[in-house]
Amino acid sequence: MYKSIRAIMISLLALLATGVAGQKKVNTPFARYGIGNLELQGNSRTLAMGGISSGIRDNLTLNYLTPASYSSTDTTSFLFDFGIDYAIAKLKGDGLRYYSQDITFAHLMLGFPIMKGWGVAAAVMPYANGSYSIGYRSEGSGVTGSLYELHNGSGGFQKALFGTGLRLLPFVSAGANIFYMFGEETRINDFAFTADNNHFNTRKQGTSGMRGFGYDASVQFMLNLSGGRFIIAGLTYTPAYDLKTNNEDVTMRYSTASTSIFSIDTLTHAKLSITSRMPQSFRAGFSLGKSDKLTAGADVVYTRWTKASLPGTYGTYIDALSLHAGAEYIPERYSNYSFFDRIEYRIGCRYGEGYTLFGADELKEYGITFGTGIPMKRSRSRISLMVDLSTRGGNGSIPRETRISVGASLNLYDYWFIKRQYD
Repeated sequence: MYKSIRAIMISLLALLATGVAGQKKVNTPFARYGIGNLELQGNSRTLAMGGISSGIRDNLTLNYLTPASYSSTDTTSFLFDFGIDYAIAKLKGDGLRYYSQDITFAHLMLGFPIMKGWGVAAAVMPYANGSYSIGYRSEGSGVTGSLYELHNGSGGFQKALFGTGLRLLPFVSAGANIFYMFGEETRINDFAFTADNNHFNTRKQGTSGMRGFGYDASVQFMLNLSGGRFIIAGLTYTPAYDLKTNNEDVTMRYSTASTSIFSIDTLTHAKLSITSRMPQSFRAGFSLGKSDKLTAGADVVYTRWTKASLPGTYGTYIDALSLHAGAEYIPERYSNYSFFDRIEYRIGCRYGEGYTLFGADELKEYGITFGTGIPMKRSRSRISLMVDLSTRGGNGSIPRETRISVGASLNLYDYWFIKRQYD
C-alpha cells in the first residue's frame, strides 16, 4: 500500500509539473474552428484499442466513457490511473507547412467500491485544445505595401467528473457521470503593414471562457458463456447541456516603431455574458472474447453539433460520426514462467468526421493504434503504453495533417480495505 501511496504522490507532482489544466500546445490550424481541436477520449488501454469503450468492463480498468462499468470494481480494491501524452503534428499543403510537438497531462482517475456491484470514480482530463499559429503575407500596392496576417490561438477546455455504476441484475449494469466543463481560449488576429513601421496596424483579440455542468448516462448488458467467453453491449447518452460564457473582444491600433508593441488606441471593447449550449452525443458498442485472454470490440459515436450554440466561435458546425474498433490479446495472464506471456497486446483503428467545416469542405480523419500493458512485479498494477498514428484532411484546398501521439499511464491496483493479520 505504501508503495502505491508514493507512486500516487509522484504522479500528482508530475501533474503539477505538466500543468493541472492539461492544455496541449500542439499547434494545428484546425483548432481555429469551433471550440478547438477535440482531444481523444479514453485511457491508455482503450485508446490503444482504437478508442472503444462501450463493451469494456473489468476490475482493472477505469472506463469513464461508460460509467456503468464502474460496477465491476472489486470490493476490496482501490484504482488509480495517471497518464501523460506526447504528440507530434506535421502539416503540408495549400502553401502551409508546420511542425509542432508537446508533452502534457492526459488524464487522472481514481476509483473504489462502495459495496459489491457498486463502484464510484472521479477523473479529470483535457477536452479541447485551442492552440494554433497561422501567418501569411498578401502583396499590396501603392502606399501601403504588403500586408502580413498572423492568427494565434491559445488555451483550451477541460472536464472534471464524478460518477457511479451499479449492477442492477446479474446481466445489467447502469451508471452515470456528473461532469464540470471549464476553460478559456484566446484568439489574436494581427494585421500588420510590413513596408513601413510608421503605419498603424490592427489587432483583434477575443477571449471566451466557458463553464458549466452536464451528465452522462450509460447501461451495459453482460452475457457470460461457457469456457469463460463473454459478450458485452453498452450504450452511453450525453444530453445537451448549457455553459455560462463570458466573451470579451478588443480591437486596437498599434505601431511597431519601437522595439515592442504598444497600444495607440482602443477602437472597440465589448464584454458579453451569455449562455452557450453543447450538443447531445450517443455512443454504442459491444465487445466479445474470453476472460483474461482475448477482448475484441467496436463502437460508434454520433454527436449532433448542428444543435450546438456557441457564440463567439468561428466556423460552421456539422454533425459528426466516429467509428472505433480494436482488440486485446494476453498469451497467459497468470503465467509463472514467462514475463512476455503476461503482457497485454493491443491494436485498433478509428475513423472520425470533423465537427466544423474547413472553408466549405468536411474533414475526415483516419487512425491506427497499438499498445501494451506491462504488468508490475507481484502486483495487479501495470504500466500501459499506446501509440496513435493518424492523418486528417479533406477534398479541395484542405491541407493534410499527420499526427503521432504516444501515451503512457501508471495503473495502480491495490487492496486498501483489507486488515492484515499476523500469527
